[in-house]
Amino acid sequence: MAYRIKFDRSKCVGCYACHMACLDAHYKAEEENAVSFRTTVKFIDREKDFEKNICPGCIHCGKCMATCPEGTIYKDKETGFILVNQELCTGCRTCESVCPIHVITFGENGTMNKCDGCIDRVREGRKPACVKVCCPGAITWEEIQ
Repeated sequence: MAYRIKFDRSKCVGCYACHMACLDAHYKAEEENAVSFRTTVKFIDREKDFEKNICPGCIHCGKCMATCPEGTIYKDKETGFILVNQELCTGCRTCESVCPIHVITFGENGTMNKCDGCIDRVREGRKPACVKVCCPGAITWEEIQ
């Protein structure tokens, strides 16, 4: 079964629960170099004179995969998530410029980091950590054909 992760910025309240869940799902508490795959973006609604931080994440659209000259980025056949093979990544940053949400980061070793959709959790029949903790429903997922 393939999945799509969706983000509705109008529902995001900027609580950072998704950030914490991402860190918890991917790192041990004592790890000092932990980095969330969620980003923080300041959203300003000038008509309503309102400002908040929102936390978009990868929606696994595949645009980065289509531009990777090394074939480092691939689509998992089981889940449909877009993943990166860290061992093959050369750090050319071609993927960074095409990401529509600007959520691709690069680690200390220069290779690309991105959300893996909590693929291990999903294979166990559980929701991605960010989806599970998002009380306002800003982060959802759906099965796709």
